[in-house]
Amino acid sequence: MTCTLIINGQSVEASAGETLVDAALGGWIVVPHDCRSGQCESCRVTVLSGAVDDQGTAEGRTVLACQATIAGNAEIAFDEVPAETKSSGSITEISSLSPEVIEVVVALQSPLDYRAGQYLRVKFSGFPAREYSPTCRLDGSSGHSELVFHIRRLPGGLISTQLGRTIGLGHKVQVRGPFGNAFLREGEGPLVLVAGGTGWAPVWSVAQAARRSQRHREMVVVAGSRDFENLYMRPSLNWLIDDGVRHVVATCEFGATGPVRPGRPTHYLPLLGLEDTVFVAGPTGLVDAVKRKSRAAAARCYADPFLPSVQTPSLIDRVMHMLRTPADQSGDANVLSPRPLGGALDRVLGPLTRHRPAQPSAANARRPASPDRSVMRRDPG
Repeated sequence: MTCTLIINGQSVEASAGETLVDAALGGWIVVPHDCRSGQCESCRVTVLSGAVDDQGTAEGRTVLACQATIAGNAEIAFDEVPAETKSSGSITEISSLSPEVIEVVVALQSPLDYRAGQYLRVKFSGFPAREYSPTCRLDGSSGHSELVFHIRRLPGGLISTQLGRTIGLGHKVQVRGPFGNAFLREGEGPLVLVAGGTGWAPVWSVAQAARRSQRHREMVVVAGSRDFENLYMRPSLNWLIDDGVRHVVATCEFGATGPVRPGRPTHYLPLLGLEDTVFVAGPTGLVDAVKRKSRAAAARCYADPFLPSVQTPSLIDRVMHMLRTPADQSGDANVLSPRPLGGALDRVLGPLTRHRPAQPSAANARRPASPDRSVMRRDPG
């Protein structure tokens, strides 16, 4: 059966049973997408009218276009985002932010356009590609042609263990993107930003963009890590406080001291409502819990769960890795240098006065922690 599908006002002919992505491509319209497996959420679209089989991906009026299929005439819409492009550059900075988190700065030959909160596919020469979210330095700075990444070092991680070693200053990098649906949009109402671990990278990018262009919006920030030493985002939380954000909470599950709250970020979420827009990034357990709470309150929620990577190095990658790997695998202290946390820790607190904090519940039971983005692939996309 032939159906008419209207996409952002443009009409295409499609066959019943086709996915929305395939139907759009058949009419020379590109719906933003990446993984095509229903994991990345880059292709989430709004169904304005008509017959669409959501294939179990519906959230409100939205569906995943790579999975949802046409069941009759329909109209859909999606947010316009920068077109996927490629660029290349080299590493100019590698710094240790905490015992587990490394900051990597890449200088590009030409700028790459993306929305705050989106992610890129990054390939360090001689290694397989990984997905990382470009962000800002912890002091809020970033150059026009720079990409700043927060990468968690994981024992056995193919990429993260080589940063500051085989992957050093001057290492060539290729990037492609942007991807992902969890980006900042124009709007009104409060922003609730929630992050776990290196999920702070996209959330920090969103927070920075919102403070630059949407200062009228109230903001609540809750960020956490498993242990106190790896609560690396404290300087940026202090930056937000200095910039006038009143509701900032830092949490850790082990070793909480002073103003840092014990437990997980979900323990300190405000009571959500229809007017709220939620951004959450980090381990899947955290993301799933925040999505459930947002759905129950009918709040808009944009999520970036960090999922294990399934990509393995190619033969060329393995050969290049062997040629590049030095006999001594010890890190160069001059290349991988610690970055001081800075800032008065007692400023990172601020009791949540906007709403009464939600109490811990069985729905927030701890799940196994996801590995870092260095061995990850997301649902961004």
